[in-house]
Amino acid sequence: MKTYAIGSDQVSLAVTEIGGHLSGVTFTLDGGRRVSPMHTAPWIDEDLPEDLPPVLAVLRGDFFCAPFGASDMIPGDTRAHGATANGIWREENRTATTVEAVLSEKVMGATVTKHVELRPGQAVVFQRHTFAGGSGRLPFGHHAMLKAGKPLQLGFAPWIWAGTPPEPIEIPPAGRSILAYPQTIANPAEARTADGGVIDLTAYPGPGGFEDLWMLVAEPTRPFSWTAATCAEEGWVWFGLKNPRVLPATCVWMSNGGRDYEPWSGRHRGVIGLEEVCSYLHLGHAASIADNLFTAKGISTAATLDRATPLVVSYAFGLAPASPTFGAVAEVRARRDGIVLVDTAGSSIFTPVDLAFLD
Repeated sequence: MKTYAIGSDQVSLAVTEIGGHLSGVTFTLDGGRRVSPMHTAPWIDEDLPEDLPPVLAVLRGDFFCAPFGASDMIPGDTRAHGATANGIWREENRTATTVEAVLSEKVMGATVTKHVELRPGQAVVFQRHTFAGGSGRLPFGHHAMLKAGKPLQLGFAPWIWAGTPPEPIEIPPAGRSILAYPQTIANPAEARTADGGVIDLTAYPGPGGFEDLWMLVAEPTRPFSWTAATCAEEGWVWFGLKNPRVLPATCVWMSNGGRDYEPWSGRHRGVIGLEEVCSYLHLGHAASIADNLFTAKGISTAATLDRATPLVVSYAFGLAPASPTFGAVAEVRARRDGIVLVDTAGSSIFTPVDLAFLD
């Protein structure tokens, strides 16, 4: 499969021509230590059915979704997560540290450009997607996925709502979900399960054999919002950064062997999606542009494409080295030259990152 490779002193990756997924994302940390925390589906080197959607055939790293979820409003297009996650991205320009690509098909009449950038001295991947032209309402989001080879401790920026969708995302015999649906979550460490129990959603993975999804809506007045995953045993913290007025919500996808049908076949385990979105849960285009639970609370679930003003979506994720005692991130503070990650015990880590990119 064709890819567009770039690299810096601290990050290397490639962008797949099909779907625009980030592949082989590898960070170089202290002492030359190389860490590759992003997930790649176990079936990508297999002979796959010709009718398997490209988004599943390529599934890896992070990819951009427009629409996010079901594509149920664009005639003739039923591809989950839309053209941006399934279509062909044509390289327009590439340097050692940047790649620009244009989607070969339009989204609701808009030309979509992908910009991926690395910067010296920063263990961060910067991404920007621009919609030029077009019309109509569109949900969108990033679909970053981590592999939990060792336990992860999750942390989230201040939020105003958390909960699960109206229905389980998997139902026997095709698969299984462990959470109670629907529920409003007051404390992610004490979410309700379908059998009346309690589960800690800030520690992953949990029990095996389940497929679940829940969402948090960020406090919108913060200058930036964040999501973090600490892997103390491997000595790193992954973090995602966004503007909460552009990407209001975080969709948490817990994929741990709960799908029995192909190509999942019970083997897609220990994967967590930390997906920054402007969408009504995972319910797709139609649900996101209709009146819904979020819009009733004043939370945006779609943006309007405007021929006069491009829609620009910026997002960044990175990795910082951590000690074996560093815990879940409780706070992220801005500094002129980067951010400070603070865990629940008050320990802190500084990492360089250009927050102005999110503007």
